[in-house]
Amino acid sequence: MLLERGIFRVYVLWMCSKRRMTGDDFIHIERQHGHELSAGKLYPVLAELTKAGYLKMEKKKEHGKLHKYYSTTEAGKNILLAIKRDLGRPMKNFLIEWLSAGSKENAERRDRVKNGRP
Repeated sequence: MLLERGIFRVYVLWMCSKRRMTGDDFIHIERQHGHELSAGKLYPVLAELTKAGYLKMEKKKEHGKLHKYYSTTEAGKNILLAIKRDLGRPMKNFLIEWLSAGSKENAERRDRVKNGRP
């Protein structure tokens, strides 16, 4: 669980470095990919990263509703670069191979289920 929370924080920072994000944006994107992301998991991480200075939050009223937009600060961008740099080649290779294998395994599992095989 600790590892997942660490990776999730990096994911949140990375997504906010791509574009401004609301909590609903995160939840919607995850839902599109078949994952359920709870507000109870997301919002404490957004608050923690904002308090640490890695994210900035901008409030904007749209259609009568207040939205909070999160984006990565310079400190957040720097920490992403540091994480990327500090991973080193062996760890990067591990992540690429591990994640690729997971995608292949999931595709094979889907094909077996589709063809009536467990």
